Amino acid sequence: MTSRSRLVVVAAGILVVIVGVFAKLIVPGLPGDLLGSACYTALLFVLAALLLPRSPGVGLAVFAFVVSAVVEVLQLTGLPDAVARVAPLSRWVLGGTFVATDLLGYAVGALVALTIDTAWQRSRRPGTRRPT
Repeated sequence: MTSRSRLVVVAAGILVVIVGVFAKLIVPGLPGDLLGSACYTALLFVLAALLLPRSPGVGLAVFAFVVSAVVEVLQLTGLPDAVARVAPLSRWVLGGTFVATDLLGYAVGALVALTIDTAWQRSRRPGTRRPT
C-alpha cells in the first residue's frame, strides 16, 4: 500500500466541493442531481483517504458508496427533514427526499474517485515512466 499526499487529497477535496456546489446550483434536472450525487460520494472517498491515507482505494470506494447509500435510505425515515428544520445546512449533507437515481450517482462517484486514485497512485510509483 502506498500513502497518499495529504496536500493532494485536500486539493482533490476542494475541487470536488467546487464541482458539487456548481452541480447543485447551476446544472438543472437529472444531470445536476447525478453530478451532485457523484460528488457527494467522491467527497466521502476523499475524506476517508485523508483520515486513512494508506487504505486501499477499493476499500475507500466501498466505504464512500455504502455511507452514501445509507444516508439516502435514511431519507425514507423523515429524520433528515427533522434535522434540517433545526439546522438548515444539514440538508447539504443529509438530503431530504429519497431519490433512487441518486444511488446511480453514488456508484459513479465511487468508481470515478477510485479510477482517479488508482491512476494517481500508479503514476507516483517509482520506476513509472512519465511523459517528457
